[in-house]
Amino acid sequence: MEEKTATRESRQYVLFHLGTEEYGLPIDRVQSIIRYEEPTSVPHAPVGVEGVINLRGQVIPVIDLSMRLLGTPLSIMPTSRIVVAEGNTGLVGLAVDSASEVVSIPLDEIRPAPEAALSADTAEAFEGVANYGDRLVILLDAEKALPRPEFTAAAMLEGDTDV
Repeated sequence: MEEKTATRESRQYVLFHLGTEEYGLPIDRVQSIIRYEEPTSVPHAPVGVEGVINLRGQVIPVIDLSMRLLGTPLSIMPTSRIVVAEGNTGLVGLAVDSASEVVSIPLDEIRPAPEAALSADTAEAFEGVANYGDRLVILLDAEKALPRPEFTAAAMLEGDTDV
């Protein structure tokens, strides 16, 4: 009799914090994580766009992810980071309270996010939730959680490329 070894398919996520909650973004969408730097303001930018930064010669918009997902502005601290991720319009910086680690989460452990706990505005941004050790991690759908093209395009049109 052959013994079957079950292999669990998993996905890697970069974990970060917004307030007291822990979130995960698929690692294949994350280019880098940098220390928070004050973005250059962009006149008439949409709510949640902090401004733009120059990252290795490329100007990218920085989005306050706390404002986008929770409706409250990020409080900048020494642990604050910018998660540089690939969005639908190119690179975008996501300002977060802190970034902690990269983890593998088995796909069969991901549960749908409870709809009753989500607002209509942000429900589509969540892939689901998963237990990682003794922590509950909210997993973001990279296609829907990252700002929409018109959101970042507005910031880039108003931005100064000589940041």
